[in-house]
Amino acid sequence: MAARKGGGEMTDKDSLVENLQSLVKIPSFRDSIAISRWIKNALEGIGYKVWSDEDGNMMAEIGAGPGFLLNAHMDTVDAGDGWKHDPFGGEIDKGRVYGCGSSDCKAGIASMLEIARIMKENPPKKRVVFAFTAFEESYPLERNGVYRILPRLEDIEKGLILEPTTHGKTIGIAVGCRGNGFYELDVLGKKGHSGYPQHADNAIYKVPKLLLKIDKFPKRKMKVSITGEEIENSLVVTEICAKEGGNVVPGKCTMTLNTRLLPDDKPEEVLKKLHYLCRDSFGKYYALQEKVVIGGYLFEDREFLEMCKEAITSINCEPKPYFKTARVDGGILHNFAGIGTFVLGPGDIANAHQKDEYCAIEDLHRGTEAILGVIKRWDRS
Repeated sequence: MAARKGGGEMTDKDSLVENLQSLVKIPSFRDSIAISRWIKNALEGIGYKVWSDEDGNMMAEIGAGPGFLLNAHMDTVDAGDGWKHDPFGGEIDKGRVYGCGSSDCKAGIASMLEIARIMKENPPKKRVVFAFTAFEESYPLERNGVYRILPRLEDIEKGLILEPTTHGKTIGIAVGCRGNGFYELDVLGKKGHSGYPQHADNAIYKVPKLLLKIDKFPKRKMKVSITGEEIENSLVVTEICAKEGGNVVPGKCTMTLNTRLLPDDKPEEVLKKLHYLCRDSFGKYYALQEKVVIGGYLFEDREFLEMCKEAITSINCEPKPYFKTARVDGGILHNFAGIGTFVLGPGDIANAHQKDEYCAIEDLHRGTEAILGVIKRWDRS
């Protein structure tokens, strides 16, 4: 962890940048052990007692009484090829820190480390819990880091998930998110030799029947009372495969269906609608399996929202409350532990999962200042 430069309760921009650079230099695609060790050493170096598990999920806390949760995930998507900047170099160019995960979500981790340092020097009246978690990016629920630590989250009042919401002087506050469901669909035909296609039933040729009906999937709309937005659920095909050989008529075509659920959508009702859609397209010649469904959520705490807006305006930025259409771990916290969270963090979501991902240094600093301001206001409440 970068050495402290300055004092009091002000965030240190230099330390934030140096810590983000260090975090970016540690690859954490599918394996968060190395980055977890670095974070643990940093926390222990400023006096925290740290709990961790075999996947690298870890927690530290300060204070007593009702808790305020800060959470950021350590894993990233695969960096891939085609970068102009080294994805693990932590290079600074034109006021930006470049690297895989720099915005999503290592900027949030750097913020948490800086806030942990400030809290150690200026202890809160209440309790602040820092949770660093693994396997957030497209893993089964049972492996998800937030899901794994739920039994340890006792007496948490509310919290923030530090996914990126900062763009210049506008800082978003996501009050909830849609859920995410994955289903594996096997479209069934009859396998045969490609030289005698008349004796086979090509499963691929059946797929368009479903694709034509996808746009007619019975969508639902919902108004988000706390922001005034109107949102809707969705269904898309994200993967398709029927690879049985170049001279084989495939008897099975496997597809992945992805649904995005509204906070009040019931997974069993969604599955029922999918079965109806499949029966209408294929009759009995299909097999549908629910792989994982994580529900959405909406945290309608107007007092907390005003607290967040005040913290943002106090640093001369504009708050932007909104409902997040992509999934975040707040759905797990809400649906399985009854913990309400907003999403507010440094970095710009537009840069996430991109080649040459970066976090603007000013976004890193402003986002951290806003989060610290929220915690102070909650601590005084």
